[in-house]
Amino acid sequence: MMKNPIARKLYTQKELKHKIEQHIRELKRSQSEKDFQSTLSVCYDIGCLYEILEDEEKSRYYYQKTADEWNSHLDKIPSHICVNALEALGRHEEALEVILAHPGNWNPRALAYSYEKLGRKKEAVLIYAGLSYCSYKLSEAYYRFWQPHYLQEGADLCEKAGLTERARIYNQRAVEAWEKMKDNIERSLHPIEEAWLYEEVGYIYEKAGNLRTALEYYREAESKYKQAYIEDADSTEANQLDGDWDDYWGFFVHQIPDFRLIYFCLDGSEENDYRRIKCRILSLEILP
Repeated sequence: MMKNPIARKLYTQKELKHKIEQHIRELKRSQSEKDFQSTLSVCYDIGCLYEILEDEEKSRYYYQKTADEWNSHLDKIPSHICVNALEALGRHEEALEVILAHPGNWNPRALAYSYEKLGRKKEAVLIYAGLSYCSYKLSEAYYRFWQPHYLQEGADLCEKAGLTERARIYNQRAVEAWEKMKDNIERSLHPIEEAWLYEEVGYIYEKAGNLRTALEYYREAESKYKQAYIEDADSTEANQLDGDWDDYWGFFVHQIPDFRLIYFCLDGSEENDYRRIKCRILSLEILP
């Protein structure tokens, strides 16, 4: 069943069925062309789409099919999609076994998450706490544009480690770092870069409990996304390929519960950006 009710509000029944049809066509294509990585990715996404529809039987079928496909082509397909499928099936022990068997494919945060899901709190806390300190040190090492971002990442990791007071301190420092630099960013930004930045800043204020300011930044980010894709499409594409997108992706993917239910490779960056910021706005629009 759906764990994230906000995600369900992002789609109509008609849209979900259309996406499933599109993904099944792509699955058949990738299978016929023996494109194993695409097959695995699309198969997993179909499982996610059926999960949003709350069709547990079909969702589990495609998650299992994803794991089976990976096991059939171990030397050709990255292990992360298999782990995602096993996690979605609730088979956390098996997911951990895959991670430990292919350590080069994983960062420590994925390992901590796996320990967390298994109830192995001590191992998870140890990793999360260490990573939070690394993020804090990165905030000092990078020039100030990135300081709020890494401070907030450190705050989130402290929260995962149960270090509540340190999380609060890091988050407050993230707010202060942004307040100091917001009127003098020291770099020229295209609309897509402004959109990413305002989305990230909105999240910083959301975690600080300043929900109204967070909503203002999210709405400004939504406006910048529209500007980027309508008025500045060429630089938007260039920035996604060679700009800061990979850095922002590293932040965004951990900020939204069940991120996998709002991001689909076949949809492309524009649709995924609009959906992600809409998800953030919906989560806060309950305010009077």
